[in-house]
This record gives sequence, C-alpha cells and structure tokens, in this order.
Amino acid sequence: MSAPAGAETAPQAEKPSLAEVVERIGFGGAQLRAAALGGSVWLADGSELLLISSVTKAVAEEWDLSAFTQGLVVTVVFCGILLGNLSSGPGGSYFGRRQMIVASYTGIFAFSIFCAWSANIFQLIIWRFIVGYFIGLGQPAWLAISAEVTPSAWRLAMGSGTQALFVLGEIYSCFLMITDDPTLQALHWRWLLALGALPSLVMALASFAFLLQSPTFLAMQGRYEDAREVLVNMRDQNGAEDIALEFKMPSQPESRTSSGGFFDLLGRQLKVITGNKLFFPTVVVMYSCFMVNLAYYGCLFAFPQVLAELMESGAASQLLVGALWELPGMVAGFAIGVAYFRKTGLKFYLTLQTSFLLLFVIAAKKYDAASTFHNIILYISYYGIKLCPQIGFVLLYQVANEIYPTEARTTGCAMCMAGGRVASMTSPLIYEAIVQMTGSWLWFFLIMAAGCILNLYVLDIVPETANALLSDDIEDQPGVKLHGDKAND
Repeated sequence: MSAPAGAETAPQAEKPSLAEVVERIGFGGAQLRAAALGGSVWLADGSELLLISSVTKAVAEEWDLSAFTQGLVVTVVFCGILLGNLSSGPGGSYFGRRQMIVASYTGIFAFSIFCAWSANIFQLIIWRFIVGYFIGLGQPAWLAISAEVTPSAWRLAMGSGTQALFVLGEIYSCFLMITDDPTLQALHWRWLLALGALPSLVMALASFAFLLQSPTFLAMQGRYEDAREVLVNMRDQNGAEDIALEFKMPSQPESRTSSGGFFDLLGRQLKVITGNKLFFPTVVVMYSCFMVNLAYYGCLFAFPQVLAELMESGAASQLLVGALWELPGMVAGFAIGVAYFRKTGLKFYLTLQTSFLLLFVIAAKKYDAASTFHNIILYISYYGIKLCPQIGFVLLYQVANEIYPTEARTTGCAMCMAGGRVASMTSPLIYEAIVQMTGSWLWFFLIMAAGCILNLYVLDIVPETANALLSDDIEDQPGVKLHGDKAND
C-alpha cells in the first residue's frame, strides 16, 4: 500500500504506531483542554439527571400523575440515553467523535428548554426522551477521544477526572434546588429545568470552537495530514517540541473510511465485538455496567423519596452531601486502578457496595431518628452507597474502552454503556414496582445487593487490560503489549 499524501518517506515498518506517538507526547495542556471541552458531557449529564429525578413529585402534583407515570417521566430519559449510546458508536466512527460531542451539548440545551415549555405530560415525555438521546450521544464519543489522546499511564486519571464533572453537575443542580425550596416539597420545576440547561449551552459553544478531533479517528479514515496536524497541536500545548510525529498508518485504512457506507462499517464493528474473543467479555462488562447503573440511578431516583420519609427536615441538604461523597469515590477508583489490576479493583468495589446496601437495609428497618447510633449507621451506609458506584464507573468505563480495537472502540464502548442504560431507564419502574408489590422500598436495596454478588463471580471472564497500549487490530487485543510493572492475567 502506498504511503498517504504528505507522509514521511521512512518505511512504514520502521515508524511507531500512533498510540506510541501519543505516549511520547505525554500528558499536559492538550489533554486538559480536551477534558474540559469534551469531558463536560458528564457535567451536563449530572446536572440534568438529578433535576429530572428530583422534580418528579412537583410535575406529578401539577398534572395529577399516577405513580407509574411519575416513573415513566424519568424512564423515557434513560430510554433516550440508551438509543443515544447505541447511535454514538457507529456515528462516532463514521462522522467523528468530535461531532457527536458538539451535537450532544447542543441537543441537551435546546430540548431542555422545550421541556420547560411543555403544556402537558405528553409533550414533556417526548422532549425528555430527546434530551436523553443527546445525553447518550456524547458519552461513548468522549470516552473514545479520552483514551485515544491520553498516554496509557494517565488514562485512568483522565477518565476519573472527567467523570468527577458529573458530580459538579449534581452540585450545580443541588444549589438550584436549595435556592428554590430546601425541603424539595414545592419545587418550581420549569424554572429549574431551564437553568439546568445553561451549562450545556456554554459547552456547546466552547467545544464547537476549540475541541479537536481524535487523531486516531482521522488516521483510521486515511487522513494522515489531518491526524498529524492534531498531533502537532498536542505536542505544542504539552511543550514536547523535540518529539517526532511521523507514525505508521493503520493497515488498510481505505477499508475503514466512510466510502464503505455507514451500515457496512457498523457490520464490521459488530463482527469484531461478537467474535469469539470478545463476545463473553462484552456480555460481562454489559452486565457489570447494568449493575453499577442500577445502584447509582436507582438510588438517584429512590433517595429523594426515601430521605424525605426518614428525615423530618434536611433531605435536600443530604442529597447535596451525598453528591459530594461521590468525589471521594472517584478518587478511590483512580487510586485503586493505579495500584491494582482492573479486575481486582472491580471486585473490591462490588464487595464494598454489597456491604453498604445490606447495612442500609438493616439501619433503615429499625431507624429511630432520636438514636445517635441509628443515625450514624444510616448516614455511613447512605454515604457508602453514594461513594461505591463511582469506583465502579471509573474502572468499568476504562475497561470498556481498553478491550476493543480502534475500529470497534466507540461501538463496543457504546454497547457496554447501553447495558448500563437499560438499568438506568428501568430503575424508576423497578423501584416503583417493588414498592407497590412489597409495600416497602427495603426490597429494592436487597435485590441490588444480590445482583452485585452475582457480578462478583462472573468478572474473571473479562481480560485484564491494565497499562495496555491501545491497538488498531483485534489480534493485539486486549492488553498484550504492556509496559510498566504490571503483567497481563
């Protein structure tokens, strides 16, 4: 195959891969800029989702909704996120990762404003579904860019750092609600939804102007000069002027360009993902994503109601404190991921999560607000439930990126995230159904604990990817080219 126009004349076999060039450029301003511009999809996600769950009661009172319809208002958002995640995979591979992120911010802002103008429940459901779609559109695309522009030693820090922006979005929404009504009993939901969309407007404008395309995507499209231009920009921002930027193009890039057609590209990606090597790991990671999303989003829906029932006052402030406890969870996820193998960290998170869920059930069942001991146990278990999923998110989304080759990375990651979105979109309905059938929300937490125990026993199917260089080809996946002290399982 002839070298692409503009490529250096050195033999292809003697050039480093693009991933190796990214390693040599190192970590610095280029990655921080990408994190602020692209990683803020998590900020928009956190701001929107906490508001959606928290204003459900106010919406129900205004339109006299049944319990099922209340759950449906939240569920349709996660249905949209599921479809957005699935669209982002092939869309990010066909049109580009950057385009998916810019479209995500723009759609979240525009349709959140439409939600605030809704005249009836049917309009609100439609607009919330579309908002969910655009939330889901940006996440896999960002995870792909994050992995492709970051050196392997910094990928976990990049992932955990940008996921921390989700908490910043929650904090923003908490302050909006505290300003409106600290008791959460009489929220002005239209005003809150409109203000909650403002971060998306800011990031839509900023990312359109300054976010760079993934050089790996450009290389896979056969666009050598464009990819090299992005690398020049990264090198300059990181102060690594002495680093050579020539790289080996992926094999047969012409077979991976958009000229083959959107559905041809999607078919090739699905063939890689469902092949013998990746099928069962994909299923396990999808189930793991299902469980961490059920624990997180199920509790995001449940706790505004549960805390309001358990506490006579201060429920809104406890939602804020709970959101703040997610930050130590992300720090713990990063620290565990750096110190241990990915699977070791995931098993630790699942064990801890199960313990806190069971402790919360015990504390809540015999809760006495006048007892200092009962309050301590309740708060410890509540904060633990808020902390633990963040460890899982940091490690799981990293694994979902690392087990796939470049061509299938966005789609594979999107499928794993879609497994989680099934949980997030059904968790309000699951919660309401369990409460209706059993008369108690305690069973919801017990069922989650049982699912975490099952997850603990199937993790060994997933290959270890700690410190692996990203690869273009399935033959090199996952994690066979290692550097550093860790070895492959």
